[in-house]
Amino acid sequence: MNLVLTGSTSGIGWETLLALLPQFDRVYLPVRNLAKAEKLIQHLPGKEKIVLIYLDLSQLASVKQGAEEICQQIDEIHVLINNAGGMYPAGKRSSEGLDLSFCSNHLGQFLLFQELLPALLKGQAKVIQVSSEAHRIASPPDKDFSLRKSSSTVTSYAKVKLYNILFTNEIKNKYESEGLSTYSLHPGAVRTAFGSEASPWAKGIISFTKLFFISPKEGAATTIFLATSPKQNLKNGGYYKNKKLSRTSTLARDSKLGKALWEFSQGEIQRVMANRSTNKQ
Repeated sequence: MNLVLTGSTSGIGWETLLALLPQFDRVYLPVRNLAKAEKLIQHLPGKEKIVLIYLDLSQLASVKQGAEEICQQIDEIHVLINNAGGMYPAGKRSSEGLDLSFCSNHLGQFLLFQELLPALLKGQAKVIQVSSEAHRIASPPDKDFSLRKSSSTVTSYAKVKLYNILFTNEIKNKYESEGLSTYSLHPGAVRTAFGSEASPWAKGIISFTKLFFISPKEGAATTIFLATSPKQNLKNGGYYKNKKLSRTSTLARDSKLGKALWEFSQGEIQRVMANRSTNKQ
């Protein structure tokens, strides 16, 4: 079986890799820092199964290129875990002019899914989104899906975690009949380097509350549970925490909002890629 796991070089992503590596024939790790990843995996038992792929989720061109490299090597993917993400200062932009939180936590993952879709369908895959209970404090996007008008680090983060769940719901609606299963989850409040690029105010909150955080190994438990449990024991489209099915916010169950986000995401990708083509000419 083949696994694709983002955000694997630290925190719960690293613990997820350690737990799942023995259970897969091939493990593809899209990473921003190849040198760091190579150093981390060099002494892992089973490291020969790992394939490192350069991929920066904040740059759509990089996502397309990285996904193409994966698809050149395999035509079936059995599990895709979108674990990567982070909290960034509101208004901080990617090199392509997108809000960094929006792109890294949602749009890059959305594009990765789209580019890998043929292999995911062939593998009758599970698609797992690492979301957060922070989605419960998200307010309606009011058509500002890309967060261009957002001035708060925390509210931006809450919205992209909402997007993770809406994205999960739409994958189920569109592709359940073709064999895909999809889940979102809350890993818990995990003691990692999370929030290192957040605003000073958000960093202060995170630093204080870390006194009550769980370990990365504990935080990875629900992801590992979803990746390894038989599909028949799980609810397709379900949101999980502590390895149990949980109920999302009302907003996260809004099917019209989910469809609107999907359509907006497709449009943003087309716009950014068209701009890149124009600028190259």
